[in-house]
Amino acid sequence: MNKTVRIVGILVLGACNLCSVASGVTTGEKIKTEGLIVSRQHGSVTIRTSDQSDIVAVLTDYTKIYTPTGLLGKKEMSQSSLVPGLWVKLQGVGSAPGNVLASVISFSGKDLRTANAIQAGLVPLEGRVQANTAGIQANQEQIEANRQQIRTNRQNIEENRQSLQQFNQRLSDLGDYDVKSTSFVYFAVGSSVLTLHARNELLIIANEARSVKGYLIQVKGYTDSSGPAAMNQDLSMRRAQSVIAFLEEAANVPLTHVLSPGAMGETRPAGPNGSPQGRAENRRAEIRILTNRGVSGE
Repeated sequence: MNKTVRIVGILVLGACNLCSVASGVTTGEKIKTEGLIVSRQHGSVTIRTSDQSDIVAVLTDYTKIYTPTGLLGKKEMSQSSLVPGLWVKLQGVGSAPGNVLASVISFSGKDLRTANAIQAGLVPLEGRVQANTAGIQANQEQIEANRQQIRTNRQNIEENRQSLQQFNQRLSDLGDYDVKSTSFVYFAVGSSVLTLHARNELLIIANEARSVKGYLIQVKGYTDSSGPAAMNQDLSMRRAQSVIAFLEEAANVPLTHVLSPGAMGETRPAGPNGSPQGRAENRRAEIRILTNRGVSGE
């Protein structure tokens, strides 16, 4: 097995089980073994041997630390070179169960470079972990803010629903209303533009409405049967909207007195669509002046 792979494997295992202690080391026993440094404390290092036992090597001023050079040469190294991830050879004497008073610790330059590479990789990893932790916290804060926004939106939806219920109730109350008058204005083929005659008629309707206490104006647009039904539906809406726009802009009718426009399409023909005269009667907008009996006192 490649030594680098073995080192990384043992280091991973060591991270999961740093507290395992070899029970085979006794006081006074001469120890000669090798393994991977999995942790370092002040004045000692923990070495994970190939049989997955941990030995605490106690360092003293008399501990010789070196790396071989050439055939017989040795290069003395400091205790700071004993970093986690370094494969070392250990000689010493047992001083307590699991502890060895280290006399010699040696390692190769290649293994030292591998350990330093491992350490260099661990430092950026810690930075990434911290960054990820901060990112997770920021995400959690954003999630909480989103939850608060959802709660606010739900509250707004509920308020809007209640407002809609009140509006619908207002419309349902119109079941008890009177139709004061019904008038019609007519349009050219395919047009929603008000003619001069239609404008004059709408001014008369507006003056009549203002004389009615608590009045409401209902506008419905219609078409003849010429053309596709979908287009006629849209055209009927535009005709009703043209009437309402004129009442507001030219006749000074407040929109609070105007109900939503109705698009009736080619339904409820006023005349036969088989004749030009009948189709002309169907190209219309119906304007009703309404009053609620409760408002008018009737």
